[in-house]
Amino acid sequence: MGLWKVRKCLRDDLSEVLVLAERYTSFDAMPTMPDIAMIYERNEDNFFVAEDDRGNILGFATGYEKKGIPQEVLMSWKAKRVGYLDLMAVDLQHRKQGIGTALLNSVLDQFKGQGIDTVHLDVPSTEQDAIKLYHKLGFKTRSYSMVKQA
Repeated sequence: MGLWKVRKCLRDDLSEVLVLAERYTSFDAMPTMPDIAMIYERNEDNFFVAEDDRGNILGFATGYEKKGIPQEVLMSWKAKRVGYLDLMAVDLQHRKQGIGTALLNSVLDQFKGQGIDTVHLDVPSTEQDAIKLYHKLGFKTRSYSMVKQA
């Protein structure tokens, strides 16, 4: 366990972020640098990385405000403004050190400062460690997404 810190992501970090995204995020398609750059540009204020004392990126998390949600949906969710945790990954070798918690809390604190009071995320059912982390931080299961091959 080395020393690490969470900070805002910089454009120069995106190549290392892409490597983590390719290895660990739950895309239906392989992410590309244009995908990661677009996510960064959309969410620059809400994009965080964890880096070790040598400057290596160990993980990242990012989210954005969901716009255009109908008022009746907001009312049913008891929400004023809704955020979405877009992507999060921690390198396998550096898990169980609090990095995921720190990254997620950085995004959640940023959301809170922006007046976002409800946060949604999607996670594959196979990612049990991530699900445990989300539950630990107060997320509740609201729905299930299901798939069947024809």
